[in-house]
Amino acid sequence: MGDEDHEPLGVRIGAREIYDEVVALRTEMRTMGQESDAVRGELADHEDRIRSLERWRYALPISLLTAVVGAVVAVVQSTGKA
Repeated sequence: MGDEDHEPLGVRIGAREIYDEVVALRTEMRTMGQESDAVRGELADHEDRIRSLERWRYALPISLLTAVVGAVVAVVQSTGKA
């Protein structure tokens, strides 16, 4: 009886191959973790920028309304004094 009887597919995987794959997997996981941290940082930056734009967008109509009311009051006051 030869090795073929114990390994029907003729494949033998040793502890060294398993260890090498585990080390490679660990390295890939660390890389993915670092990339994930970078993506989270970019996402937070984009979120801050969007929030800033939203504040500016909602503040603009209030500023415009205040300016229009101020102009109307000035016109009314100037016509009332004449």
